[in-house]
Amino acid sequence: MKQHHLAVIAASLSLLALSACHEQPTQATQEPTAPTPPTGPQCYAYRTETDTVRLTLQTTQPAVTGQLTYRYFEKDRNQGTIRGTMHGDTLLADYTFQSEGTTSVRQVAFLRRDTGFIEGFGPVAERQDKMVFTQPRTLHFDAKYTLLPVACPR
Repeated sequence: MKQHHLAVIAASLSLLALSACHEQPTQATQEPTAPTPPTGPQCYAYRTETDTVRLTLQTTQPAVTGQLTYRYFEKDRNQGTIRGTMHGDTLLADYTFQSEGTTSVRQVAFLRRDTGFIEGFGPVAERQDKMVFTQPRTLHFDAKYTLLPVACPR
């Protein structure tokens, strides 16, 4: 009986050794890399017959800076700068702008999609002389207000 167990063990070890010889070498798996942010300015616009929103972005990880202009029919034009960061697919930024001769700051949010950026809206409150979203995780993004890629002005 002892010889039978030894024969089974020897056969098992032989099969194991043979299978190890024919095993394919494993390749090291690469960690997926985050997409490289575009270099140079990227420009986006939303246009209707009467309204225009224009966004120019410059990404220098982790910061995103740029220009933002709102031209709504029968309203004062708002023009200013943004400075913020990407949080996943969402840009949260402070928008410092001039309107009616006054400088103001408010938080803006844009959801990045393959087609462009969609502006986010939600409840706001004034904190430290700045309008900020009270619940940034529950912002509403309406795809009909998508800012599409456009050529940047030279």
